[in-house]
Order: sequence, then structure tokens, then C-alpha cells
Amino acid sequence: MTVQTPAITARKVRAADRAAVVAAMAAAFYDDPVFRWMSPEDEHRRRLLPDFFELATGIFARHGEIWCVGDPVTGGAIWSPAGVEPMNDEAGALFEARCTEIAGPDAGRWSDVIALLDDNHPHHADHDYLWLLGVRPGLQGRGLGTAMLRAVLDRADRTGVAAYLEATSPDNRRLYERHGFVVTGELAIVGGPSLWAMWREPLG
Repeated sequence: MTVQTPAITARKVRAADRAAVVAAMAAAFYDDPVFRWMSPEDEHRRRLLPDFFELATGIFARHGEIWCVGDPVTGGAIWSPAGVEPMNDEAGALFEARCTEIAGPDAGRWSDVIALLDDNHPHHADHDYLWLLGVRPGLQGRGLGTAMLRAVLDRADRTGVAAYLEATSPDNRRLYERHGFVVTGELAIVGGPSLWAMWREPLG
């Protein structure tokens, strides 16, 4: 399945795309304020992010809703669809255990952020959940992120499904606001950066 915006095509990730999606998302989030706070030492963060996104893409692959853009791949978006839990109990336990292992000395901060997101995730209505979306630095602002958003949001509008995400930076927040998301709360760990919980009702 492919979804097009003018001159840009987002497609569902195939097995052959996965390594490139992991690399693109690791590069995209290297300077993200939340990830910088979770792992402040630059070289450690550079080393761990590919392992983290390898873990994430593996866990979310069962949903069939990981999207990418570019040939070669320049960005990725990890979604879970409405009507299912993003992670079942088994996957959640694996995720937390592997994050602790991957984060090493930063595991406490990683656990705090994971708990913050879990505690504030909405359960009042079915929704598509955008877990993370990223485009390689230097290629942002060219509509690549928009293509991966519209791939799911256009379908959500046709089927009447809401969407939810947590924006990890002011720039991300502005992108999502342009596509109909509204801030429903500001989330933060004491001493850490803000994230913004954002909800989108289907249009039309």
C-alpha cells in the first residue's frame, strides 16, 4: 500500500527497509530534547539509538503500520492502529527490559519517561497512535513527515477514527498542529523537558 502527497510517496515498511528505517530514525532523534535528556552523553546516545529503534520496529511490526519515505529511506513513522493495544503485556515487558539494558547508566531516566507516557495514555476512545515519527536531519521541512502523517490520517478521516501522539519538541508540536492535532496536556519529568499530549478528531 502506498499513499501520495504531491511528489512524495509514503509506503509501508518492507523487511528490506527495516535497517534503513532504524538508521534514519536514530539520526532523526539524536538531537531530540527528550532523548538528549534521557541520555545526555552524546556518544552513548549515538550508540544506543539504533538498538532502541531496532527494538521498537521489531515490537510494532506486528501491527503492520510502520511507514517510510524515500529511496533510499530518509524517514520513518511507527504507528499502532485503533482497536489494539500498542503493546500487549508480553511485548511491554520485553520493551521495558530491553530499554533498561540499552540505556545502561541512563536506565532510570528512560524508565521515568516510559512510565510518564504509560500513565497519561488515553483509554477513553479508540485511536490510531503515532508512537514516533522522524526524518533525517537536513531533509526535514520538505514534506516527508507530512507524507507519513497523511498516510494514516487520511484513512482515519475516511473511517472516522481519532489519533493520538506525544510531541517531543516544539517543532514537532507545530507540525502536528498543522495537521489537526490539539494539545490536551503538557507532560514532563521533574528536571526534564516537556512533551505534549496531542489528540486529533477525524475531519469530515
